[in-house]
Amino acid sequence: CGLDFIGTLNPTSSAGHTHVLTAMDYFTKWVEAIPVKSTTSEVVCSFIKENILV
Repeated sequence: CGLDFIGTLNPTSSAGHTHVLTAMDYFTKWVEAIPVKSTTSEVVCSFIKENILV
C-alpha cells in the first residue's frame, strides 16, 4: 500500500481543506482519497483506521 499527500491546494476548498491524502493498493490498484486540513501523523493514523483497516 502506498500513501501520499497531494497539495498544497490553492485556493483551499470552501471547507478549508489544503491537501488530499491518498492510499493505493499496489496489487488491486484500489485507491482511497480524502481531503484534509493538515498533514499530521494523527490525520494519517485516523485515515488508516477508518478507511484501510475497516
